[in-house]
Amino acid sequence: MKTVNYKTKNYFNVRSGLPLQRFQHLTDCPMKPVYTQELFAADLIGEQAGKESQPMISFPEDAWTIQAGDVVYSQSSLTASPVSEGSGGCVISQNYLVLRPESVLDPGYLVYLLNEGSGIRKQLASRLQGNQLQRVTVKDLESLQLPSLPKMEVQKAIGEVYLWQKRLTFLREKSIQNREKLVMASLKGIGNEQ
Repeated sequence: MKTVNYKTKNYFNVRSGLPLQRFQHLTDCPMKPVYTQELFAADLIGEQAGKESQPMISFPEDAWTIQAGDVVYSQSSLTASPVSEGSGGCVISQNYLVLRPESVLDPGYLVYLLNEGSGIRKQLASRLQGNQLQRVTVKDLESLQLPSLPKMEVQKAIGEVYLWQKRLTFLREKSIQNREKLVMASLKGIGNEQ
């Protein structure tokens, strides 16, 4: 299978993942962890998810591994997530697209634009209209018209604040769930005393 890299006018390269089942028969290649939805979600909220618990596949080419600083776009959830140091080196499946920003575009800012930028969301929504299968393609991403880029320090600040807010929202929701579990366990304990 040929590797196809697309160069965009938007300061990033886009690459599609591979159907990993085609490589399951390989036995003489090194084992590499597969990037999963669990890692995707953990990267977006700044949590550590160990690669040790991820499925492994025998895989020959480093060209298909992701690295810290990449941005992964999930074709199922239509959202983007930065790749953390912990997820670097994973093999990417066909469920994801990989965006590798150039030095003039901060990965966190790109995640913010893809997830929250109204102009970007409108462009993607218009490309998906009428499609039975709601999947963003490499061509969809490469044809996006990004707004003018602010200075790098502004991009970094926006990206950091956005990702911290995602983390705070996650921690707040987790705290509410834990509090609810504690209350329910207490109520069960009171109900069992009679």
